Amino acid sequence: MTTVSEDVLSVLKKKIQAQMNVIAEHVSSGSSKDMEDYRKMCGMIEGLAWSEREIIDLESRLNDF
Repeated sequence: MTTVSEDVLSVLKKKIQAQMNVIAEHVSSGSSKDMEDYRKMCGMIEGLAWSEREIIDLESRLNDF
């Protein structure tokens, strides 16, 4: 049985993954207009990846209870 917090975390994780995929596609297709845009997109991916790891850690801690 899942709890509301697990459902929320799962939805949030899926949204983060989807956004990371959109940005990664943008970067890998060469669509960045300049180096500043490229760096911005890479920074966004880094931030989203950090957030995803934090959510995974939180899920793990919740499951330990």
